[in-house]
Amino acid sequence: MTARKKFFITGGMGFIGSHIVRKLLERQHKIIVFDSFIQYVSPGQFDNFANPYNRLKNVLGKITIIRGNLTDINILREALYKYKPDYVIHLAAMPLANLANIAPEEAKESIISGTANLIYLLRGVKNLKRLVYISSSMVYGDFEMLPVREDARTEPKGVYGALKLCAEIIVKTYCELYDIDYTIVRPTAVYGPYDGNKRVIRIFLENAFLGKPIRIRGKEVKLDFTYVKDAADGIILAAITKKASRQTFNISRGEGRTLIEAAKIIASLVPGTKIKCDEKNSAYPKRGAMDITKARKILKYSPKYSLEKGIKEYYEFLQSRLNA
Repeated sequence: MTARKKFFITGGMGFIGSHIVRKLLERQHKIIVFDSFIQYVSPGQFDNFANPYNRLKNVLGKITIIRGNLTDINILREALYKYKPDYVIHLAAMPLANLANIAPEEAKESIISGTANLIYLLRGVKNLKRLVYISSSMVYGDFEMLPVREDARTEPKGVYGALKLCAEIIVKTYCELYDIDYTIVRPTAVYGPYDGNKRVIRIFLENAFLGKPIRIRGKEVKLDFTYVKDAADGIILAAITKKASRQTFNISRGEGRTLIEAAKIIASLVPGTKIKCDEKNSAYPKRGAMDITKARKILKYSPKYSLEKGIKEYYEFLQSRLNA
């Protein structure tokens, strides 16, 4: 894609969104970020360089930023109709499964109401080429097969997965009703620079840096750890690939790795790190590798980061910030 296009990115100041913004800027596209600047975890020692400003501080003059919440339909309408984007990448929502179980009403508003408002208003955006909705692997619940395919059974085990699945149905139904092209992306276990929401690799690295043991909830637990740069590449491909129209894609590394493996990689980088195993959280779904065959074939998606490579780059990022 060589022509300069306008991308409207909800949640563009967030963890994954900020990486998408940078990659699109490298391709000379025009970026409009719509973000509420909400922080979902308490600030701590390691959070200073993961805040929205630091995520994009070197490119702030090159993008348009609109502070707004998707539940405020008037602000959203004004932004969409003013900038008339070619593509909309929709990431804005509560990002943490555990928090959704504690605050289900807030989760519902951000995931369901925000998505419905966005699509309703997109009816009036002329020349819109596609909406990309960022869902989650949590829609599957327990993976019924390994690796799990996009056509697998969807039986979420928690509030977050249930709401994300509901939002997928809203996307499909509304977009078909209003004749809006769409693509759905299901990422999983994303980690890497600028994660400010205490995901598992972030927690493991933080504990190692602070001299605390890495605590693992279930030594047999496997996740398909996905480096954030790979996730961003996959999402962009889902937006611009013509054959992705009205399709759903798993976007991940495509490889199940245990928490023990992740902890040992970190321990090799931070000598003296101790690893302790606790009982598995039974409320958490059984997961593992996701099948990315469809994304490889249609999107030409090709993840570049093994768990070893991704953790090393993330470790070096955190180390350089701490040294500074």
